Amino acid sequence: MKKVYHIISNTHWDREWRFPFQRNRQMLVEMMDKVLHILESEPNYKAFHLDSQSVIIIDYLEIKPNKKELIKKFVKEKRLFIGPWFILPDEFQVGGENLIRNLSLGHKICEEFGGVSKVGYTPFSWGQVSQLPQIYREFGIDVIMFYRGINSLDSPKAEFIWEGADGTRALASRFSTMPRYNFYFYIYRPVVHNEFPNEIEFKWQTGGVLFHFADKEMFNEDYFIPQSIERYFKENIKPQVEKLIKDQVNDFTTPHIIWMEGHDSSGPSVKTLRIIQDIKSLMPELNVIHSTLGDYSRSLKESVNLENLSLVKGERRSSQFDLRSGNLYGYTTSARMYLKQKNFEAERWLQFYAEPFNSIAGILGMDINDKHIDLAWNYLIQNSAHDSIGGCSLDEVHEDMMWRYKQVIEISKGAFERACKFLTLQINTRLYRTPLYPPFSKGGMGIFLVALNPTTYKRNEIVEGFIDIPQEFDKGNFKLIDEDGNEIETQLKDGRDVEPVLESAEGGIDRLMYLKMKRYHSYINLENIPSFGYKTFAILPVERKNESKNKIAKKEDGHHVLENDYLKVLINKNGTLKVYDKTSSKLFDNLAYFYDEGEAGHAWVHIPVKPFITTLKDNPKIKLVENENLSASYLIIYKMKIP
Repeated sequence: MKKVYHIISNTHWDREWRFPFQRNRQMLVEMMDKVLHILESEPNYKAFHLDSQSVIIIDYLEIKPNKKELIKKFVKEKRLFIGPWFILPDEFQVGGENLIRNLSLGHKICEEFGGVSKVGYTPFSWGQVSQLPQIYREFGIDVIMFYRGINSLDSPKAEFIWEGADGTRALASRFSTMPRYNFYFYIYRPVVHNEFPNEIEFKWQTGGVLFHFADKEMFNEDYFIPQSIERYFKENIKPQVEKLIKDQVNDFTTPHIIWMEGHDSSGPSVKTLRIIQDIKSLMPELNVIHSTLGDYSRSLKESVNLENLSLVKGERRSSQFDLRSGNLYGYTTSARMYLKQKNFEAERWLQFYAEPFNSIAGILGMDINDKHIDLAWNYLIQNSAHDSIGGCSLDEVHEDMMWRYKQVIEISKGAFERACKFLTLQINTRLYRTPLYPPFSKGGMGIFLVALNPTTYKRNEIVEGFIDIPQEFDKGNFKLIDEDGNEIETQLKDGRDVEPVLESAEGGIDRLMYLKMKRYHSYINLENIPSFGYKTFAILPVERKNESKNKIAKKEDGHHVLENDYLKVLINKNGTLKVYDKTSSKLFDNLAYFYDEGEAGHAWVHIPVKPFITTLKDNPKIKLVENENLSASYLIIYKMKIP
């Protein structure tokens, strides 16, 4: 069958990477202006893809809102393709809900502008999660295109069947040689710049105007070419087309060949039309078309023989084998670990506290007709961009990320607090108006503790809590009593006088007051807290008693030991831990030591160098910090010399 060569013009646009967001957006605006100008002035320019994301449109319109209708026009005409994602995430370094909200927000934005690109074009993540076929299918996407995580050993041909964790199958493509930028480097750069793959040095004698700052504040900034150099090397077309075809020979199972014209931070060029025309005139035997990802995927589905394709299953983490796949850059998983920790914290507050309890309060009558939760998700998803959460960008980029995480956590804590205040008013504490729990005053004012379980399973857990008792009622300690009159096991750490601020019911528009309280730092043994529910306990001030209680820490054959019903932990002489898991009967030794090494790598690759330092041969100080019935802890103190 006669082959069809689909040239697909696109960009891979990292929202923040080599430059912080605001600086990078200025370059985005220039690129988008060029896109719209070409689409408006060149009716033969088929279409341009904005790299499977939609945040580009939002960022651009914040600067040039007058272009909104023009963007809508080209999206509806299928000449400008956006989505299905909001932003291009790394799939392994954020939570699953984050990925789904990313696609959901992307669809919402794209539909507002007139259309969603329903192709699973996924060239961004360092590997692919096992449930991506299922996730895409739920969004109506049945063709997936990616190259990181699969190589020509997994699938000798470009097309294959990918089966996800739940058994969902999708037609997939790993592209071909130099996957997402083959036409760009094989043909476009040689023809427009006389530059060939792997040639990245710009020769001064090439000409053009080069711009650079020379003052002491900005001399380290990049060089720029403010105006394109007008050149065209037609003589490179035929040999480079032949080379690309030769390097892709036998890669495809259908007559449809994908040629991707785009690269990191690249934009469209009107010269693409000239190149296509010249290929046709110089090589009339080739059927070369300016195409789209949608056209290509439809052609693929119509012509492919599924029985001839390799079946690839599960998570895709195969490393690069040849030019038909991509490096996984696995070290990004641990680069700038503070980002991953803060992302986990932000996801936890938003996904498991703010949003569900905000919704429950709404069901019970609280007004939740606002955008607090949506705004928090937006900030959080922005940080899921692969070069952002990957920790492989400029320091300034990651400083911006920490600011966004701060917004997510502040919004989430505020929304959760609002919901809890409302839910508290719905709890009936009349069950405690009994002799078991006498009120403190004639008004019958009691103190109650509500244990809220945000998970979908019953909880038995020892939790840390801070119990406040009005100083006029304080007796030196307290008891917790459930609705059946049972006393809850507690452990008192310490108590101190505090004067917390009292906010008014009007939400800050009334004067502030304060309370005089005794605050008890405690551990509480909570049992059978229902899934996605709560239990209420009455707090009863009592006099302090010195009761003998079972201790968790002890000495055993000269070793410090911690033991409860589930674990036995022995502290070795070098400070490492020997842990016996009673539930599985497994023993783990030499846990929890420190290790340090030199670093000679770069933003994506870790290259360890001497010195290599550990505490395995150290003799640390081991100090018992606390030892009671519910909690015990040791402090292990090392001294390390780190060059």
